[in-house]
Amino acid sequence: MKNKYSLFPGCISKNMYPSIEKSTRIVFDKIGIELLDHKYSCCPAPGVFRGYDRNTHMTLGVRNIVMASQDDVDVLTICNGCYGSLWEANEMFKKSKENQEFVNEMLGKIGLSYDGNTEVYHFADILHESLDKLKENKELDLGLRVAIHYGCHYLRPSAKHPDLNPEAPHIVEDIVEALGCESVDFKNKLSCCGAGGGVWSGAEDVSLKILDEKLGNVEEANVDCMLNICPFCHLQLDQGQAKLKKYKIPILHLSELIGLAFGVRPKHLAMHTHMVSTRDLEKKIKKAKRSKE
Repeated sequence: MKNKYSLFPGCISKNMYPSIEKSTRIVFDKIGIELLDHKYSCCPAPGVFRGYDRNTHMTLGVRNIVMASQDDVDVLTICNGCYGSLWEANEMFKKSKENQEFVNEMLGKIGLSYDGNTEVYHFADILHESLDKLKENKELDLGLRVAIHYGCHYLRPSAKHPDLNPEAPHIVEDIVEALGCESVDFKNKLSCCGAGGGVWSGAEDVSLKILDEKLGNVEEANVDCMLNICPFCHLQLDQGQAKLKKYKIPILHLSELIGLAFGVRPKHLAMHTHMVSTRDLEKKIKKAKRSKE
C-alpha cells in the first residue's frame, strides 16, 4: 500500500453529495495517506457510454488515468461506477496491443500518451489494508447496527478482486466491525439498488420497485443505518426514500461512518446535506460518547 494517491471523486459526490468527498479527505488525511487532485472529466459512466462505443469509452477512461500517471501516482476512486469504468478501461488497454495503439493515437492528438503502468483502486480496498490505522485513530466504538450495501460494480466482474468471493464478500464487514459496529445480514443483501444501467433515469418506476424491495428487507432487519461505498448507490438509497415516502433509514457512505468513529462532528462531515435525516443516528453516537466519558 502506498501513502499517496490521486483522488477521482466522480460526478455525484462532486455535484450532489459533498459529504462523501469531504469525509473521504478527512479520513485519509487522518490515516496518513495523501490525496492529490488532477484535472479529471467524467469516468465515463460504465452502464451508458460503454454500451454505445467501447473504444471511445476506453479512450476517455485512459485519458483520466493519464492525469494521475503524469505525477507517478495511482488512481483512488470513491464510486463503484467510476471504479468499474476506469478499471475496465485500464484492463482493456493493457491486454491488447491494438487497443494501446488506438488509445495512444487518440491521446497523441492532445499531446498525451500512456504506458499502462498506473493502477486503479477502490477506496474500500485501501481502507481494508489500513485496518490497523483505522483502529489507531478510532476514538469510540459506535455500537451501531449496520446494513451493508456493496453495489454491483464493486463486486462484478469478479476479476477485480480475485481473492474475494463475490457471493460472500467481507471487506466492508471487516471495516464496520473494526469501528465497533455490528454488520447485520438481510435478505438479498447483494442485490442492486435499482439505479444502475440507466434505469434510475430511464425507467424510474422499475428503479423504485427494486429499491422498495431492498429497503423493505433492510427495515425488517432493524438496523440503525444503511451503509454504501458508492455515491450513485447513496443517491438512490437516500433520495429514493423521499420518492417512495415510506422509509426513514439513515444512509451513510463508508467514509462518513469512519469519520464518526474518528470523533469528527457530523456537521463537519457535511451529513446535514443528506435527504434522510441522520439526527437520530447522531443522538445514539452522542450517547456512546457520553458513556465512554
